[in-house]
Amino acid sequence: AVMRLLKVFLCFLLSNSRVGRKEGLLAYVMAAFFVFMTVWYGLRAFGGIAMFDGVLLVVFRCLLGAFAVGLGIVWYIKRRGGK
Repeated sequence: AVMRLLKVFLCFLLSNSRVGRKEGLLAYVMAAFFVFMTVWYGLRAFGGIAMFDGVLLVVFRCLLGAFAVGLGIVWYIKRRGGK
């Protein structure tokens, strides 16, 4: 039942020609950020992996910084009127 619902949702997204035009790149970068956070915390909570210790903490902070810089760049370009 879940797979069927997912298939219907994906078909809707792919068939709707307006998806992505109005939202722009900023929405896609933010969506990627939330997916990343969900997976990272999911691995910590359900996988039992120490995601906030040692090297993984450094990787986490670097990725957060990259997302912040990416959002800032996209926002600045959008504010200046670029597409």
